[in-house]
Amino acid sequence: MDIYTKMAYLKGMLDGMDFEDKKEKKLFAAMIDILDELVEAVDDLYEEQDELQEYVESIDADLEDAEELLDIIDEDLELVEDILGIETLEEEYCDMEDECDCESGCACGCDDYDEESEIIEVECPECGETVCFYDEMMDDEGEYDTVEILCPKCDAVVYTFESELIEDVEDEDIAF
Repeated sequence: MDIYTKMAYLKGMLDGMDFEDKKEKKLFAAMIDILDELVEAVDDLYEEQDELQEYVESIDADLEDAEELLDIIDEDLELVEDILGIETLEEEYCDMEDECDCESGCACGCDDYDEESEIIEVECPECGETVCFYDEMMDDEGEYDTVEILCPKCDAVVYTFESELIEDVEDEDIAF
């Protein structure tokens, strides 16, 4: 027996009972009306909860589809990188660090830099990526006339260093 049948049964009992005091009948009638309203409210909540459950299941299915698509895209990207011989930045960094046998001044991330050297951070004007390099990279006198620091994400030039400019500044005894 469902709750609506039970409510109908209570209403029938109230109508079939002979109360000596009419006040008692009014009291029971009011209580049954309140119970009836509560039954309707609970039924509405069940319906809304079922609708929400269906909606959540729909969102979950869409999310699973999106995750599968991202996995396929990631696999395709890895395949393209393998074909083109492109390594990710982390792989390049680790490979350079493992193979490094330099004494100082390299960009491989080894511990040959002085503790006093500063890290220069520059934001890429194209993609907004933060590019970091040691200031000692600019101290290699005479090796290169111009050094350009490129963004690892989009290959845009984020910093240009010209050795002649530094020599001119050093000659004028201007401190950085």
